[in-house]
Amino acid sequence: MCGIAGVYGAVDEVSVARMVDVQIHRGPDDRGIWSDPAIPATLGHCRLSIIDLSREGHQPMSYDDGRLWITYNGEIYNFSELRIELEGVGHRFHSNSDTEIILAAYCEWGPSCVKKFRGMFAFALIDKHPPKGAPNLLLARDRLGIKPLVYFERGFRLFFASELCSLLESGQVDRTIDPDALLDYLASGSVYQPRTILKGVKAVPAGHYMAISGNERQLVSYWDLHEETCGLRKELQSITFSEAVERLKVLLHDAARYNMVSDVPVGAFLSGGIDSTAVVGFMGEVNGNRIRTFSVGFESTHQAIDERFYARMAAKHLGSKHEEVIVTSREAYELFTKVVANIDQPSFDGINTWIVSRVVRQSVKVAVSGLGGDELFAGYTHFRWLAEDAKFCHNKFPVVYSALENIHRMRPNRITLRLLFKYATPAERLSMLRRILDNFEIKNAVRPEWSESFRRRLIDRYEKSLKTDADKVQQTSYAEINGYLLSTLLRDADVMSMAHGLEIRPMLLDHPLVEFAYSLPSAYKLGRVEAKRVFIEAASEHLPTEIRTRPKMGFELPIIDWMAGELKLSFGAFLGSETARKIFQPSYIKSLACSLRQGKPPRALWAWGILLSWMDKHRIKLN
Repeated sequence: MCGIAGVYGAVDEVSVARMVDVQIHRGPDDRGIWSDPAIPATLGHCRLSIIDLSREGHQPMSYDDGRLWITYNGEIYNFSELRIELEGVGHRFHSNSDTEIILAAYCEWGPSCVKKFRGMFAFALIDKHPPKGAPNLLLARDRLGIKPLVYFERGFRLFFASELCSLLESGQVDRTIDPDALLDYLASGSVYQPRTILKGVKAVPAGHYMAISGNERQLVSYWDLHEETCGLRKELQSITFSEAVERLKVLLHDAARYNMVSDVPVGAFLSGGIDSTAVVGFMGEVNGNRIRTFSVGFESTHQAIDERFYARMAAKHLGSKHEEVIVTSREAYELFTKVVANIDQPSFDGINTWIVSRVVRQSVKVAVSGLGGDELFAGYTHFRWLAEDAKFCHNKFPVVYSALENIHRMRPNRITLRLLFKYATPAERLSMLRRILDNFEIKNAVRPEWSESFRRRLIDRYEKSLKTDADKVQQTSYAEINGYLLSTLLRDADVMSMAHGLEIRPMLLDHPLVEFAYSLPSAYKLGRVEAKRVFIEAASEHLPTEIRTRPKMGFELPIIDWMAGELKLSFGAFLGSETARKIFQPSYIKSLACSLRQGKPPRALWAWGILLSWMDKHRIKLN
């Protein structure tokens, strides 16, 4: 796991060196810069040594007598198998790294080599003498978007990096908020890719590569979950539940085996939930040794959100070597300040990963997580809501829907929100999930010109993602995987862990496992009573009964208490800032300040505090 940076269209080692240095937390073990005026291009790299710890793994790395050069971040778990295949057709290697395998694979198969890779990756590859029709530069990102890759263009130059902070260090990025990205954030606390929070800066989409020849740019989709599984979905329509369980066990075992590939020790996050417990169970099954596990807990005043009881139960059942970190309210100010300093772009989520990663990195360089299990196996409550038929769609009952909206606006509550959900179209339902500000709230909170298009934009996004030939569970999975998982969970997991030089491997996102889970009949994932049926059954020997049957509990932090306590003065200052006045209406700011003084700040204020603090730190403007 590493940090990459570079510019295509110029030799600028000074700028790229700055871009690398600001990402040194991602790769503190080694550093390198390469440039060539004939292209022209400059590549930079900082390395976290995981596979082949020797100097032979140094990057930027070359191949084929200096024809190919690469800067790469990630892990190709099947590199040993690819090495054998490539050696069979005449390739020879000077290292034991997966980086050199990517270069040889490109040399042999061109840009389509990405389809051969099993793992997580983002890389920039320069071909100094490309065959006819082949690009000079290839920017590529893994199927699920586990590893980040952001870029912007300035004239004929293209700058790219692992993090926004690196692009800012180039001195070429306009430090201005993208207004559409800001609306994303105000709605859900994160920015949906390929947008970033900065105007003109984009992310290479997951499952895509960008081929660049001279001034020509071609963005190519090489993998899409729904399109890729067309045949598999038809095949699995007739699979029995017991057959599905057995095939899933094999895929989980394989995913664990691949995720354990490393030349350094590998640990795991363990919350005591179904996903993390199952992941550690399969890791132990593959490894045969005690797995080092880690969890976060809170002081006694916040026992309601403390999962250590279940984490200890899971650790005892699995025989792992378990460690805990306790977070206290006294640390709130320090945590908030450091997280804002490390975060790549504003996000409502992610501080939990930052906290546990700081502790885990003291023991290991690599930690496996259970990210993605809920998106794959219908673990969230709203999967059941979204599976309901829209019998009462508001298109048929507009008067009823309008009345419900008015009631909810006057007195928001769960009952009216649930009824609005039942009367909404499928795309509208998806747009109502994980909202920081509801439709009626946005009108009272932000600049009037923003609120006019706010609702339509969110609905349009989900209408484009709805697959008409998928069942309702698959539709929700597809939207969640390409939305919340990609743009919030995975992005935050990467930047928050790499802030401490820790590599996170989301084992359940091994792409053959993802394709199989997505293609299964919906009844095997979302039973009449039990969610994640097939997954729980496949992992049953690793799950104590108490964990298997416990109510779902997301990882939460006591942010309300923190804002009302240690962070009260800081959040009051945020609300009084000029930037806050440019984003929010005066009446909304006044209501937030009043609730803060009374010690009852809303959850939304946490998101605004992160946004305003981040903008101030990076001197970001709002037009």
